[in-house]
Amino acid sequence: MTTTTNRFYTGVGAHIAPAYADAIAVPAGGTQVFVSGTPGVREDGTLPEDFSDEARQCWANVEDALAKAGAKVTDIVYMRQWLTNRDNAAAYMAVSKDIVRHQPAAMLAIIDGLVWPNIRVEVEVVAVLPA
Repeated sequence: MTTTTNRFYTGVGAHIAPAYADAIAVPAGGTQVFVSGTPGVREDGTLPEDFSDEARQCWANVEDALAKAGAKVTDIVYMRQWLTNRDNAAAYMAVSKDIVRHQPAAMLAIIDGLVWPNIRVEVEVVAVLPA
């Protein structure tokens, strides 16, 4: 069972990325799951050389964290996405569109760097499980 949410659209977000809602309302009573900023680091601590592979690994790590908490990608109501290079934005959006098929509230930022200088993407999410 997936949490029923109300999505609101002002038209602003659609100019940037139509895959996201401008706002989400979540009914009371569900369990909130907060997934920390998660990079595309493999289990052995290495990073894929290809950016798209790193983005896919990042989302696989998020999915793993969600699963351990009893949630799945469709339970995500909010996500923050951090990239360290604007040139990777299109590749990242292509990967995330394959994984996140509903419309959570979201933001995407291009920043100077993450905790390890070679990490190029990190994602944090909030998911809500139904009551």
